[in-house]
Amino acid sequence: MKTIFERISDVVCTCFPDIKAEDFVVGAPPSLDLGDVAVPLFSIAKRLRRPPVVIAGELSASAPIGGFIESAAAAGPYVNFKLNRNVVGAEIIGEIIRSGGCWGSNNTGAGKKVLIEHTSINPNASPHVGRGRCAMIGDSITRLLRFEGYDVEVHYYVNDMGRQIGLLVLLADELRQLTFAQILDAYVEANKRAEEEPEFARRGYELLAKIEEGDEETQRKFHAVTALCLKGQLAVLERLGVSYDVFDRESRYVTDSRLDIVERALTEKGALFTDEDGRRVVDLSKLGYEPEEGRYFVLRRANGSSMYGCRDLVYSIDKHERGASLNLMVLGEDHKLYAQQLALMLEAAGIPAPEVVYYAYILLKDGKMSTRQGKVVLLSDFLDQAAALALERVREQFPDIASEEQHAIAEQVAVSAIRFAVLRVRPNKNVTFDMDAALSFQGDTGPYIQYSCARIRSILRKHKEPIPQAPDSSFKVETDAEWMLLMKLAAFPQVVADATAQRVCAGIANYALELAHAFTAFYHECPVLTADDESVRRARIFLCRATLQTLGNALHILGIETPERM
Repeated sequence: MKTIFERISDVVCTCFPDIKAEDFVVGAPPSLDLGDVAVPLFSIAKRLRRPPVVIAGELSASAPIGGFIESAAAAGPYVNFKLNRNVVGAEIIGEIIRSGGCWGSNNTGAGKKVLIEHTSINPNASPHVGRGRCAMIGDSITRLLRFEGYDVEVHYYVNDMGRQIGLLVLLADELRQLTFAQILDAYVEANKRAEEEPEFARRGYELLAKIEEGDEETQRKFHAVTALCLKGQLAVLERLGVSYDVFDRESRYVTDSRLDIVERALTEKGALFTDEDGRRVVDLSKLGYEPEEGRYFVLRRANGSSMYGCRDLVYSIDKHERGASLNLMVLGEDHKLYAQQLALMLEAAGIPAPEVVYYAYILLKDGKMSTRQGKVVLLSDFLDQAAALALERVREQFPDIASEEQHAIAEQVAVSAIRFAVLRVRPNKNVTFDMDAALSFQGDTGPYIQYSCARIRSILRKHKEPIPQAPDSSFKVETDAEWMLLMKLAAFPQVVADATAQRVCAGIANYALELAHAFTAFYHECPVLTADDESVRRARIFLCRATLQTLGNALHILGIETPERM
């Protein structure tokens, strides 16, 4: 369905055949007293080389009055359109109800495949809150693209053979029964020992050499440690509603011959050389890289063993060869230089690099989170704290419902609070998380939007009568509050289109908040169940139903569930 703005654009283009929709902007006037839609005519006048006031007169005189347009009035260099709100409102509501769970989708991904890799936490610790941001961003983009009709395959890259895993394997041998709960402490201890005991560090490197040589016993130990950690990590992420389709192990790519494609291309361009320590190094300046920092990239150690960059290059080739229309990655901004280095080497070999969405940090008071030093807020603890606080508030507000339902609502509220607070901020901006504020049922929060949905469900339950599948000619819009809510509902497909183009769901989150605010204004001004006029009451029930559908679709993209009651 075309938006009202698009339909007015069509009217303008019909009146001026030499003008295209991209030549001008249609928007809302500063006051509804002036009209429902305004067309500024400066750019059109410039293209037609005539005064905008003259153009305004021509447009207002030739605009088709009737149907969805009630009037068109010139106001200096503008034309303000007043619309038949009953007709337009019924069209909007009808489209939302017909589309249901697909309302808002532009179906731009039909027949297209997306491969997205995100989170891919090193298997050496329980995920901290910062990594949780990566998972939430990746999952919301996945949901958005699936909503748009894409066939999305979600990958998790299991870094199962780095030095950190070798050190953990050594410690696991000593501890015998290493558990997931012990992983972080064990990792911190392993790094401390490696710094203090050169022999311990040397043994870790020996394990790396063995796994590259295909030693089965070493591979078994590495796999056991990483499998233990991965299982625990996924259980934590599952609480946020995050899941994956494919798990790619780094160890698969150790002896992969596809690295030869890159090395040959680098050699042909004079970018690959052996340094004074016997290492194989790439001089990225030969590929057009200008800064001195990050100019040199080590591919292989002096003993011929590969660095992790080799496996990442092959992994990128592997993902490219799967033939997706879109190849995405979500990475922390601290990996930007590394991703750019890989992209240069891949492009030198004629292989397109993945498109990357970078995200900034959730910060501790004393700085960034560091897994190596153990200074972290674990995501599991964070979720437990949020759920406990949410349960207190649910019990205060709804003491009469069963304990099991209280716990279920509290978990949904906790996840809503965290996901909304994180996702409404654009990925390139830091998030400052305030637990108390995020869990509030009032204000700009996820629980506030959930509460709006629960309020609508309560209205629909009390209505009790069947709701027709579509409004008819008796549909009435009596107040500006109803009209503003309708206009906000109609904007959803464009919000989805913008988010898809940008690969960012912050606009979806903020749209859901604005829609909830618009519904609250409507709710306080417009009686629904007690409206005197039957046709008005029916129209407002339709508005409630359409708002619930739209909020539900938006929250689904954000990975937020809506309780039946709150």
